[in-house]
Amino acid sequence: MGAQGRRWLPWIMMALVLAVALVIGSSARSGSETVSQRVDRIAKDVRCPSCSGLSVAESDAPTAVAVRQLITDQVKAGRSDGSIETDLVHSYGSGILLRPPASGVAAVVWVLPAVAGAVGVIALLVVFRRRRLGGDRGSTPSAEDRALVEQALR
Repeated sequence: MGAQGRRWLPWIMMALVLAVALVIGSSARSGSETVSQRVDRIAKDVRCPSCSGLSVAESDAPTAVAVRQLITDQVKAGRSDGSIETDLVHSYGSGILLRPPASGVAAVVWVLPAVAGAVGVIALLVVFRRRRLGGDRGSTPSAEDRALVEQALR
């Protein structure tokens, strides 16, 4: 491994550790969920039909209580999260979900932050590289610089 590779090795190791930590953190769940935990998780992503800006998990409005009961019944019946959300969308419209779908035009909401983050990281790498290269060029005096220094020292 050359000097260039050794310089990047700590950054590569930090990126690898960060990636592994993110994968473990996003996929790790502590055991299986109870019915109540699963209902709470689903209810946090469902908008209260009669409230403004609240999920059915946060609201005590009669419609929110009814939706929570509907979710509870469907969880107890063994339905999947996706089928429960599909039923809610059929009953209340696509605005019932607080989390935008990951397809179609709404996918931009999910893709745009990742693209912006990647562009930011690339921009930082370019800036750091330019500064590093600029610093190297400035450290070597030109012939004119040497002549000026010699002239000043006489």
